[in-house]
Amino acid sequence: MFFEDYEIGQVFDDQLEDVILSEEEIIDNAKAFDPRPIHIDKQAAKESRFGGIISSGLYSAMAFWGAWVRSGLDMDGIVAGVEVKSIRWLRPVYPETKYNIRVEVIDKKPRSSGKDGLVTYKMEATDPKGNLVLDFVVVGLVLKKQA
Repeated sequence: MFFEDYEIGQVFDDQLEDVILSEEEIIDNAKAFDPRPIHIDKQAAKESRFGGIISSGLYSAMAFWGAWVRSGLDMDGIVAGVEVKSIRWLRPVYPETKYNIRVEVIDKKPRSSGKDGLVTYKMEATDPKGNLVLDFVVVGLVLKKQA
């Protein structure tokens, strides 16, 4: 997709794969980047308010965003991400749980260069019960077809 292809209010969900994180990948990532007991120590996590290992928030966000990237929908036009406007962790992310991913286009603005524009996406992840687990808003720099 290129800048012209995006419409405010456009939703992508059926095109995105569900995300399931294994306990091993949650622990491995946390050991490297967020080694808190709730992410790496099974016994400590079991005794915590969460009742078991949970994913680090930033790892969850990246893993969920990966569903959008793997869809390939933006591959031709995306230049780079330019901003994370907000991120909210609303519920813990547990291993071996299927999370549904939804991306909505909430804004788009052409840049003065005429070659590209900024597209604002809101990504949401929900658990099997339909509870919102995480959401974040990011801005991407996207090429125009007609530069």
